[in-house]
Amino acid sequence: MQANFFCVFFEAFYNHKLQFTMKKVLLSSLLALTAFFCASTSSLAQFSKGDKKVNIGVGLGSIGANASVEYGIMDDLGVGLFASYERPNTGLVGAALGVRYSYNEINIGPRAAYHLNRVLNMKDDKFDLYVAGGVLYRHVTYPYDYWYGSGVDSSYGSIRLLARVGAGFQFTNNLSGFAELGSGGSWLQAGISFKF
Repeated sequence: MQANFFCVFFEAFYNHKLQFTMKKVLLSSLLALTAFFCASTSSLAQFSKGDKKVNIGVGLGSIGANASVEYGIMDDLGVGLFASYERPNTGLVGAALGVRYSYNEINIGPRAAYHLNRVLNMKDDKFDLYVAGGVLYRHVTYPYDYWYGSGVDSSYGSIRLLARVGAGFQFTNNLSGFAELGSGGSWLQAGISFKF
């Protein structure tokens, strides 16, 4: 019943013209994932109390890596830690235009994930749709040539929110692949998960 509501909502949402802002792109991605999983047709508890999961991934929007651990404190809800390293840069296009910049970014902090299979009444136990959130400490360092060759290294720390939507596909009982979209590290991340 709830899955049908999401399918109807998804159709209504896309029948209107959209102005693409980052929030709407994130919402659109969540709705697209929901619509994809509405077609799935009986294990509802993809993530259960006591489950332990380790995620290792790479940033697809920039050079980077991430890792997280998750412990199931109740069915569908896990808590743990998230860490990422990222090195955004202008790449080949920037180099061709004579623009150079890159910096190092490290994020670390607590993360909670809510697995939506039961709420969305998803019956395919191979798929895992989830949302994750947390508070991260972000440390950024700039190389000496970032500020127009000033010769001064600089760095700062700040607090930022982690807000992600993700999906996983289970290959075996203990191994799955995942993809996530959202803030905290690279905007698009993918990798593998080990469940214990």
